[in-house]
Amino acid sequence: MHNDFMAIRHGVLGHDSDTAILRAQPVRMIDGHVDGGYTGQYEVICPACGDDPNLSYHQVPRDLQKLRGPSESLASGLAAFELHIGLVDAAPATGALT
Repeated sequence: MHNDFMAIRHGVLGHDSDTAILRAQPVRMIDGHVDGGYTGQYEVICPACGDDPNLSYHQVPRDLQKLRGPSESLASGLAAFELHIGLVDAAPATGALT
């Protein structure tokens, strides 16, 4: 069960593409269904972190809101999704290629 002290971790077993999803952020969810269309942003949903895709952004705890994003574009949403499931390293590059 989810609690307010749970840490969202990246690249951890169970936080993979079979569990986590990237979706267009709905304006709101009613009984697990999109109501009012979409916001134009994207969010990462990870049930392994305790998230519930049937809830809207404002219905989940703050730590899950941070995981969800939202991302302003599909590209930034995919980057957040790939980071969460461990496809990319979270450490920033230390130098530029010349």
